[in-house]
Amino acid sequence: MDEKEVWERLTSVESSVKSAHHRIDSIEKLTQSVSDMVVEVKHMREDLNKVQSEMEKVKNRPLKFYDKFLWAIAGAAISGVFSLVFSAIS
Repeated sequence: MDEKEVWERLTSVESSVKSAHHRIDSIEKLTQSVSDMVVEVKHMREDLNKVQSEMEKVKNRPLKFYDKFLWAIAGAAISGVFSLVFSAIS
C-alpha cells in the first residue's frame, strides 16, 4: 500500500468518524428529549390522578344531596304519621 492509498483511506475513515459523531450527537439529543418527555408524562399522570379524585368527589356530591333529601322526606312522613297517631290518641 503506497502513501496515496493510506492517505485516501485515512481521509475516508475520518469522514466516517465525523458522520458517526454527528449521529451520536443526534441520538444524545433524542435521548434527552425522551427523558424530558418521561418527566412530563409523570407530571401529567399526577395531575390526571388529582382530576380523577376531584371528579369522584363531584360525582358523589349529588348522591349525598339526594340521600339527604330522601331522609328529609322520610323524616317528614314519619313525623306526620306520629302526629296523626298522637292526635288520634288524645
